[in-house]
Amino acid sequence: MGEGRIVIEFLLAAIQLDDTALTEPGDVVEISSAYAEPENCVEIEGPAPITERCDGYAGWTLYIGASDHSASIAYSERAWQEQLMQNPISDGVYQGFVPRIEWRVRRIDETWTPFATIHRWTSATPLLDPETGDFTGEEEENSHLLVVTALRPEGAIGACHVGYVDVREVYDSNTIARVFADAMSDDFRCGIDEPYWVGAGEALILERRGRL
Repeated sequence: MGEGRIVIEFLLAAIQLDDTALTEPGDVVEISSAYAEPENCVEIEGPAPITERCDGYAGWTLYIGASDHSASIAYSERAWQEQLMQNPISDGVYQGFVPRIEWRVRRIDETWTPFATIHRWTSATPLLDPETGDFTGEEEENSHLLVVTALRPEGAIGACHVGYVDVREVYDSNTIARVFADAMSDDFRCGIDEPYWVGAGEALILERRGRL
């Protein structure tokens, strides 16, 4: 299945899809979503040909790297010094993302604190004229993925990818991405565990298990 993709039974065991997956008995955890785009971006020296430092949400800082064919994002002031340089699986030549980021937030002491993000990434391939072999200036979209990232402001690794949800294969992909963010972000071992892949087959089993 390729690196980062796993069999569904292992996935189900890992995230313990039952009524106790998210909280201990008697606990009530308030979780919600906030939405924000990177703001006040300033170009800086960095590991990518173009690197920008941007304001995120609730005091978080985003570092966005871009090259001719790909993009990457690091969270927090530590940026790539203590965060994995991760890019989602891409089927196309060019890789990018939409500006809007969903931040999963948990209420702690009356404050909504981010613990994960959900971000849509895209890939595309430039089209060629079959007669001349020249680029037409148009692109064919190859994939849309929702990337779930765990935020670890105090961890040895500042953030890491938890899962990839295939938007084109999965109905109600946003709901599944939130299930992953809420159930797995706290216990996922950044730098050890492989990000989970969710396509149509995995989503069907989640639905049958009553999680959707």
